[in-house]
Amino acid sequence: MATEVTFDLPYTQWNWQIGVYIAMIGIASGAYLMGYVADLLASRRNAHGHGQVAKYGYLVGLLGLVIGPPILLSHLATPFRAMLIPLTMTNFDSWMTIGAYLLGGLGLGAFLMFAWVAFGRNRPHAPDRADSGAVAADGGTERDAARAATTDRTDGLRGVADRVGLLDLVDSIADTTRPSETVRLAIGGVFSIAAAGVLVYSAMAYGSGMTERVALWDKTFLLPVQIFSGLGVGLAGAVGLAAVAGRKPGRAIRQYSLAVAGLLAATLAMVIATIVLLPGQIPAAEPGINNLLTTYAVPFVGLAVIGGLVVPILLSVGTVVGQRRDALSPTAATATYATVALLAVVGKIALALSYLLAAEFEPLILPL
Repeated sequence: MATEVTFDLPYTQWNWQIGVYIAMIGIASGAYLMGYVADLLASRRNAHGHGQVAKYGYLVGLLGLVIGPPILLSHLATPFRAMLIPLTMTNFDSWMTIGAYLLGGLGLGAFLMFAWVAFGRNRPHAPDRADSGAVAADGGTERDAARAATTDRTDGLRGVADRVGLLDLVDSIADTTRPSETVRLAIGGVFSIAAAGVLVYSAMAYGSGMTERVALWDKTFLLPVQIFSGLGVGLAGAVGLAAVAGRKPGRAIRQYSLAVAGLLAATLAMVIATIVLLPGQIPAAEPGINNLLTTYAVPFVGLAVIGGLVVPILLSVGTVVGQRRDALSPTAATATYATVALLAVVGKIALALSYLLAAEFEPLILPL
């Protein structure tokens, strides 16, 4: 004999905090991975523009972890106990345990790589070390090296540290702890494994139990959606911050903006595939798909698909075309790249919340 245990309103337990957490760790891991790719390109090509995207990719990764996990902990009745999961849980068949270790590794990696790239007199990709001379914010050559050095010291995050009187100290610590460039990039590659794991975990966090009770969260479709969206939104955040910091988006920013458009387009394609193909493969997913398109059409179709994918894709491509034709001023281009980042982040959060709210749980059969 058996009885059915049914959760009538599962999203009263898995509320907005869970959705924001899933979205933020996906953005954080994607931003770190794309920042690391930019870091490799900057080192190979000695290009300051790639270095700026790398720096802000690491920063977005760090910020995502500063925001996401604390929001999750605020949802729990015993947050301190949850913080001890890496020390108390040894069930490595559970993504809860695996994810805790991966998040710890990503957090350490994002902090170290950002500190080593952003601070230090001998930091990599600095303006006065790139190309054949000092490099201006737009990627061109700055003839006045002193002016470039002064600008680099007083603008952005280094400017904040300088104004509070900590820049020299932080620079000294960064230079002392930073290994050689080859070793630094190798360390970044090791932490990239943790970042890739967190990107996968951002899909598995929806539910990795053996019962597979939510057909909408089928990993065949959900996993690529999470991977492409994490990479695309993470890179959009890095591009937006780099554009705002530099004020004159150059060639590297345009290249990465096109990459953002490509990754978001891949996300859109997988979302459409989920809507069209998933009910045919798993009939139990049809109620969840209907929920996305009807009850939760505003967050899903409006905010996630149109606002978070379609509009950013069009803006990213349009801004690049406008810059190449000299139809956009640097200020307008900077504002557009920042807008793309904001829309993409909001869309990512809306997508995560939509998947949670639209879920239809299968009854769990428990023997008596």
